Amino acid sequence: MSIKMLLILPVLELLLFILFGDLLGFFPVIFFILLSGLIGFYLLRSGMNPKKIAENPKEWIFTKFAGILLLIPGFITDFCGVFLLIKSLRYLIWDYVPDRTKNYFYDDE
Repeated sequence: MSIKMLLILPVLELLLFILFGDLLGFFPVIFFILLSGLIGFYLLRSGMNPKKIAENPKEWIFTKFAGILLLIPGFITDFCGVFLLIKSLRYLIWDYVPDRTKNYFYDDE
């Protein structure tokens, strides 16, 4: 299923570009995409000190992954990136992470 989603994601992104372009106009859509890319770049470049990363590695991973998603142009990936930036919603996603991957991080709950 994930391979199919990766193949259909660009088509859905393109359809949303067209839809939002019709609703908002060309320049606001381009501005929004550029702004989200700059925010994603900032999140990727912003550093945390190693002590904070060691205390809460999930926070660092969610922030960096949100930066990657915001850097990719498109409305679906931007929505997912913003979703990851909201702390209360992150744990909904954490439930879908495979247990094998979770074993690398301690659970602070």
